[in-house]
Amino acid sequence: MPLIAILLDAIAFGSYRLQAQSAALYHLGLVGQSVIVLALLIMTITYKGKKLGWFNFATWTHNFTIRYAVIVLSLIVNALVLFLYILNLTGTNTLIFR
Repeated sequence: MPLIAILLDAIAFGSYRLQAQSAALYHLGLVGQSVIVLALLIMTITYKGKKLGWFNFATWTHNFTIRYAVIVLSLIVNALVLFLYILNLTGTNTLIFR
């Protein structure tokens, strides 16, 4: 699953680079990014591997395993990019395609 998350990140980056050259593809990019975020959310929820690593007594917390952290970080970054897409489409903030 972490490899699939990295592959989805590469697809999202390629889609972004394609849209940066053509403004007509913004709606298609928004739909694609939404599908990627939904797929990563499903992967995060249905992950069957070990999610928590060793217990840290200094902070009294469990740490994510590397494999699960890749999926979670990919979800967070892509969700933030989706939010920026929505802001760009509504005209509130055009930061992402500047």
